[in-house]
Amino acid sequence: MKIWIELQDPTDENTAQDICDKANAMMNKLGVAHKVFAPNTFNRHSDYIAWDSPEGGFTWLEDNGKWFNLEYLGKV
Repeated sequence: MKIWIELQDPTDENTAQDICDKANAMMNKLGVAHKVFAPNTFNRHSDYIAWDSPEGGFTWLEDNGKWFNLEYLGKV
């Protein structure tokens, strides 16, 4: 089973950070200990990135969303 989490389009960089902060707070409640969502400051490829693990590696969120496996959500 999977769940799709999609972030709204930001109006500016500050709004993007606020949206990520709220999404990360929700992810913490779901058992994820690290920050998952962040505004994309690398380039304008997408508005957001999602960190794959606390150690690094990320996914460009070209459509502002990401699928999460419910069986492993709290384990990453």
